[in-house]
Amino acid sequence: MQNHYIKFDISFYIITILAITLGYLNQYVIFALTILIHESGHLLMGLIYGWEVEELTFFALGGKLKFKGELNKPNKEDIIISIAGVLFNFIFLLILLRFRHLPMSPIFLKKYQFLVFAQIFVIVFNLIPLPPLDGGRIVSAILCCFFPYKQVLKITAILNIIFLIGLFFIVVTFSYDFRQYFMMFIFLIYSTIRHNQKGKYLFQRFLLQKKHHRNVDLPSKIVKINQGSWEDNIYRGYVNLFQFQSHLNDEIKCLNLKYGEKKP
Repeated sequence: MQNHYIKFDISFYIITILAITLGYLNQYVIFALTILIHESGHLLMGLIYGWEVEELTFFALGGKLKFKGELNKPNKEDIIISIAGVLFNFIFLLILLRFRHLPMSPIFLKKYQFLVFAQIFVIVFNLIPLPPLDGGRIVSAILCCFFPYKQVLKITAILNIIFLIGLFFIVVTFSYDFRQYFMMFIFLIYSTIRHNQKGKYLFQRFLLQKKHHRNVDLPSKIVKINQGSWEDNIYRGYVNLFQFQSHLNDEIKCLNLKYGEKKP
């Protein structure tokens, strides 16, 4: 992976400066290491499947790894790559727990406990089924096995609101102090609203990736068009073959017609 693929959001620099000035540098380094382990899981599994890295961006307390043509990849691979991040944190957590009975100085013990906590937090947090977390991506990939992508975007938009409300009531019911989760909810509310508003953009991005990142290794899926347009019935994770009455057209022909590269 070349250096220009790695980017740092401005929030990364802000939180780094705050951690240094406020005396939380040790905790910040431990949490940054945890995020690095998490993203390494996504990266390694993506490289195993032959996915090409487009961009790795580090934010204030997290990272986002994008692959080229990731919306035109097998749904199974997408699920496994999404799980790989928390799997790496879980494996590292098991390694850490093997050393829990060793004698440690009070200072080292405090760092060790925070490192264990960081793994647990990242695992649980990323499995929340909301965008842009791994849990949200896993839910979307599973739904793509059964529904057209445009319908998946509508379903996930509704599920996002339901999951967010459900998570709020769970935390309020079982937490002694809701204030410690305030920033987490602000982030989840913001990311959920932003994701739901980008439905049309995400669908057009999906169509363009279908066109420019062809994947002939995907399984074929014959889609009968009885009502609606072919766009409403196109599936993610498949090579779509649209059956219009007795005629069969592949998705590339339809995409070329849509973007004006061939005359009907």
